[in-house]
Amino acid sequence: MPSGNSMRRAGLTDLTLPEDLIWTVPVTPLEEQLPQPTRAPPQRIPILNRVLVSHAASSAALRERRGSQAAAQHLVVSHVPSAPPELLQQCVMMSIPTIFNPNLNGMEPNPDFLPSPNETVGFNYTVDGILGSGSFATVFRAVHDGAENRPVALKCLKNDKEKVDAGLGEARIQALIRLHDPHGRRHIVRLLDCFYYREHLFLVYERLNASVLAHYMHLETLGPCARAEYWHAGSIGALSIQMLDALAFLASLGITHCDVKTANICIVNAERRIFKLIDFGSVVLTYDAHMSYLQSRWYRAPEVILGLSWTPKIDVWSLGCVAIELAFGFLPFQFAATDLVLAAHKATRGPFPPWMMEGPLGSIYFSGSGYVYEVDPPATAPGTYLLRAEPNTTLVELLAQHLDPAIFGDVLSFSHFAETLLTLDPNVRPTAAEALQHPWMASYGLPPIDPPIVLVTPSSSDVASLKDK
Repeated sequence: MPSGNSMRRAGLTDLTLPEDLIWTVPVTPLEEQLPQPTRAPPQRIPILNRVLVSHAASSAALRERRGSQAAAQHLVVSHVPSAPPELLQQCVMMSIPTIFNPNLNGMEPNPDFLPSPNETVGFNYTVDGILGSGSFATVFRAVHDGAENRPVALKCLKNDKEKVDAGLGEARIQALIRLHDPHGRRHIVRLLDCFYYREHLFLVYERLNASVLAHYMHLETLGPCARAEYWHAGSIGALSIQMLDALAFLASLGITHCDVKTANICIVNAERRIFKLIDFGSVVLTYDAHMSYLQSRWYRAPEVILGLSWTPKIDVWSLGCVAIELAFGFLPFQFAATDLVLAAHKATRGPFPPWMMEGPLGSIYFSGSGYVYEVDPPATAPGTYLLRAEPNTTLVELLAQHLDPAIFGDVLSFSHFAETLLTLDPNVRPTAAEALQHPWMASYGLPPIDPPIVLVTPSSSDVASLKDK
């Protein structure tokens, strides 16, 4: 590893996480620590109506247009930006500690990390349970033994190359974020530490409270109005301004989050309405290749579905979906297939601009009349169907019908804000920075951030000098 002097001579920037641990979440009894839901919230409003236009024997033209693959399986590299030469030549470094037993050099007997109860991991972290798991990682509940037993979330990446590479990418993005937001004031979860231990990459995050998804679904179980009484205009406005601030900051760094959803926004303090954006494993940078298969389906922007070039405005679309989901308790775009999601976009937000329907994947979704079509949908008679909107399903109509102003607040102003974020045409949709200037945002301010708490972990030399004294 190059020394500090050689790094300076080479002009490298060191993005290694500092040893000083800075917490931006105060230590309070963790509220609403709820398990992440394993099922989707129920879709209670009919949005789409199938109209049979041709039977199986006469569907050849539409079948040929879509091809043998389902629409969701088509993938387009929509944009491969060419970085300026001076950017391609840039290089930084980040050191990640490797912790190992010097007496062993063989493989672990089990590819999965299975900690014993109260096992200490990476010198400083005692595991006391599991917060959740996914296809790429398991997140353990743990405490930092050397920092007043502060709670942390210990993210353990699964031990294969794809997962480890994704974890390294997440650590690199978090290092870039910390470089530009050293005190964690932009409503983004803070990476505290990372290390390699027992053939697994670990990312250590400050532990937050429940996800917004788990929180509102829990409230649904407490009575018919419990969710609406918390997730009214005030709470959604507070969340929106914080997330728009985070997204505007990320966009200024050339970062698109690509997975904004209620499961990836966590509560810091439910009473004070403070939230943070989490999960940076799907991030795309300005000069990365831009694919047409990213974002969770319900939150996927229409330009992504249609294989068009896209920008960080796709995160603005996703945040609009989040705002609507919290207001309703579900999403109008909550369907199991991409063509149905696209049809719901059209049903609630109006017709697509012609240039979007003429994009790389437009022909596999749109009929000649401009409606989204599907071939042989499940549990129906074989044939080709056009997906038309049920009556009174524009976004404004849905909000007016299903939100009670006495509980929610100003439905009309919120409707205009949500419509703005969910603008179909990405050329017209605002950036996150522009959306912060929307009149509805004027009612809300960013919450005061508590001063960061700096806890310095003493080095071995510091400990030795103290013993000498």
